[in-house]
Amino acid sequence: MTTTDIPHEVHGPELPRGGTKRTLAVDCEHVEKMLHKGTRDHFVIYCDEPERMGGEDAYPPPLTYITSGIGF
Repeated sequence: MTTTDIPHEVHGPELPRGGTKRTLAVDCEHVEKMLHKGTRDHFVIYCDEPERMGGEDAYPPPLTYITSGIGF
């Protein structure tokens, strides 16, 4: 029984037994203070830290991206 509302045709066949291996590379650059820029192909993301940690709190902190990735 499937627990997704996305049709099977959209996400493809089941994963092979034993898993798969993937390599993902992101170019990361320190901009200033605690501000960092990540680039992957044509996508650009920024992360920052709150003022209490030396940042400007202008973008989400790095752990926000990690937990969002797990949720997605």
